[in-house]
Amino acid sequence: MRRARTRPATPAPAGRATLALSIALSLALAFTFAGARLARAAAEASGTRVGAFLTTDPGAAVAARGGAGFALGGDLQSTALNPAALAGLGSGRFAFSHATLAEGVASDWAAFGGRLGAGSLRYGVSGLLRSEGTIVGRDAANQPTSDSEARSWALAFQLARPLGPWLTVGGAARWVGERIGESGGDGLAFDAGAQGRAGALSFGLSAQNFGGGMNWGGQRWRMPASLGAGVALEHAPSGLRFVFDLAAPADYYRSARGGAEWRLRDRLALRAGYRRELGAPPDDRGHGPAFGFGAGVGSMWLDYGFVLSSGGESVHRIGLDLRRLARAEAPALAEAPPAAPAAAPELE
Repeated sequence: MRRARTRPATPAPAGRATLALSIALSLALAFTFAGARLARAAAEASGTRVGAFLTTDPGAAVAARGGAGFALGGDLQSTALNPAALAGLGSGRFAFSHATLAEGVASDWAAFGGRLGAGSLRYGVSGLLRSEGTIVGRDAANQPTSDSEARSWALAFQLARPLGPWLTVGGAARWVGERIGESGGDGLAFDAGAQGRAGALSFGLSAQNFGGGMNWGGQRWRMPASLGAGVALEHAPSGLRFVFDLAAPADYYRSARGGAEWRLRDRLALRAGYRRELGAPPDDRGHGPAFGFGAGVGSMWLDYGFVLSSGGESVHRIGLDLRRLARAEAPALAEAPPAAPAAAPELE
């Protein structure tokens, strides 16, 4: 007599989504605990770190959203906040950004990246150069001496990989240097991050500028470490996207950042956002609204961002993004295919 045997059905997408969200919640709790430890250490650590220029958002689109973007991916600007954003890149891309900051400071950032070979691994290389201008030298009697040029730079190499249709991870190593005249130092810093998606909702966790350090003047100085978490909600039919981030630096005030973006057929984007330093004095320069827009033609996309701080100083950023269209862009956090139906019973 033959008896029926059934094969186990393929796990449903809902089950795998639940697993991904469980992993995300675990990571969020770990980052929250570490962020609390950083906050308690901030008072005594203040002023003991170098590389403060690393905390400035390099991209025009990110700046126009109030600096929010831990949960966003698919473009090179977002990788400056979270290396896991690299996993959303398909074909090769190049991005450039220039900013004029307060007191004549200029900042230039460039990056390129894409898929590494035919596999799922993505890579990115970026460089940041910041010119602080000229420092006028004075002696004890206030007499002029030789002037000094102040400049800073960072060169980063990033890798990211999707672990499934809902979760991606990434990491980065960064060489950082600073010079004031003939003196200066250099060292290493490291980033790590994760991003996930559940339908229209995405999340991101990022640890920036950890480990390593910089040798300056015969002493070892720590980098400006920071933890961040963010969420994003996208409504594809209308082109609307909302983002909200929380950041906990080791040597400064925590910040809340929020922004919105509206895209029209991937040809026009309007952005607005706001950044608030939590617990900071009312006249802190980190507070303020931001605005901007983007426009694209073919494989080229141009961004502009304007940030107005509470101190009345404005920052202008422009950016250019070029992408190769030989291969279709394939987001890493794509919707999973529907589960296969259970197999029919077999007879043996």
